[in-house]
Amino acid sequence: MIPTQLSTFIAVVNNGNFSSAARQLGISSAAVSKSIAQLEKTLEVRLFHRSTHSLTLTEDGHDLFRRTGHLVEQLEDQISLSTEKKKAPRGRLRVNMPDSFGRMVVLPLLPAFMEQYPDIELDLTFEDRIGDIIKEGADVGIGVMLNHDSSLIARDFYKVQPVVVASRDYVKVHGAPKTLDDLSKHNCIAYRSSKSGRKQNWNFRVNGEQIQVVPHGNLTVNNLSAAVKAVEMGVGIATVGIEQSSQYIESGCFRRVLKEYEVDPIQVMIYYSSRSYLPAKTRLFIDHLVTNVKETVVSDLDDAVSDL
Repeated sequence: MIPTQLSTFIAVVNNGNFSSAARQLGISSAAVSKSIAQLEKTLEVRLFHRSTHSLTLTEDGHDLFRRTGHLVEQLEDQISLSTEKKKAPRGRLRVNMPDSFGRMVVLPLLPAFMEQYPDIELDLTFEDRIGDIIKEGADVGIGVMLNHDSSLIARDFYKVQPVVVASRDYVKVHGAPKTLDDLSKHNCIAYRSSKSGRKQNWNFRVNGEQIQVVPHGNLTVNNLSAAVKAVEMGVGIATVGIEQSSQYIESGCFRRVLKEYEVDPIQVMIYYSSRSYLPAKTRLFIDHLVTNVKETVVSDLDDAVSDL
């Protein structure tokens, strides 16, 4: 028999104290304390070390949370979703995502969702700046390592495959790099992280070993769409996602260079708050994205265009 106090125990662990768990559950701190005491009595173990200023898990508490925490949350999710499915999901859903990636990968997936759930109002923010989705009031965040907040759940969504590109006109004038060392002879368009403020290195993998190249040139941007535009104007060479550059490669405007060097893919995640009591509209939105997204595969593009 499953103890009814398990969900209270999970809430205390996730919130770190009785009072915060009580607010989440909509009950008093005394009721939370009583529920935990009853669970400890039922299991005949001590779950928390209690003091005036701290509350920490015992070894038995850690073991119980490890074995049951995710199961209880999944069960609560399913019960909540089943209950809310009886009503048409509605309300505003705020989603933050990177600019160019959001427009090219996420936005095309949304008309079908909006048609299926017309009462859900999507409020989308497109910007490369990585923010705190909790503080900014967003329901869902899409990006690469949005933050390290332990209260957020991260779900694999998409792998961006970077490619090194130059315009056809640039290659005609300056030639194409044949090795990584050749990049020092070219104008490399750098991307500056909005989070750290630093230029990002270009990461390659040679014989299983990661090689980092510091891009040198006279142009740095903080937006990948700007990097693509600069390549189109013949300013230099850039490393961008295949999603941003595929149409230019297929049309012959861009040429891929350094194809023999493997570039590490970048994992894009979907972030959302704790699984407990996740609204149906949020769950449906996330499931729709994950189910319907189709990654751009470099090998498919290689079949469509000629090599440089």
